[in-house]
Amino acid sequence: MRIRFRSNCGITLIEMLITVVIIGVISGMAVPRFQAAWEKLRIRGADRDTVSTLRLARSMAITGKDPYGVYFDGNALTITLFKDVVNPSSSVFESGDSVIRIDTLPGEFNYLGTDMSNDVVVFRPNGSASFVGGGNISSMASTETVVGILTHNVLASTGRIQSSSSYY
Repeated sequence: MRIRFRSNCGITLIEMLITVVIIGVISGMAVPRFQAAWEKLRIRGADRDTVSTLRLARSMAITGKDPYGVYFDGNALTITLFKDVVNPSSSVFESGDSVIRIDTLPGEFNYLGTDMSNDVVVFRPNGSASFVGGGNISSMASTETVVGILTHNVLASTGRIQSSSSYY
């Protein structure tokens, strides 16, 4: 005698369609959050590049025993790293200074400004900073879903950088 067991394990087409619809709805709700997170990461990356350029200028000044500076151009939204060779004590970026690199901020940035006259900070060989003004650098970036306000303060006595950022 033969015993046969019939198994009804399986899924119907209706169950599969319901599962696909549920996954689609959940994915549709998550996509805007991923887009906002991606835009925020892009803004943060550019902000880190600004801090990195300031720290690089300070480090180069200490190691090379020469003044290095950073010029912030609010109109072109660029940050220029340079060796101050023309007039090292003036805290000014001049045409004869040796340009090391120029970084352009991404298109999301729509403001870059400082409260320093000439928009320049120069780091001395001892690591301290030379500038005229408060030593604050501010920038703003905006996309469809994220607005970022980024501020940095350069401490004149040590040349260290303090940063803060807010995202809305």
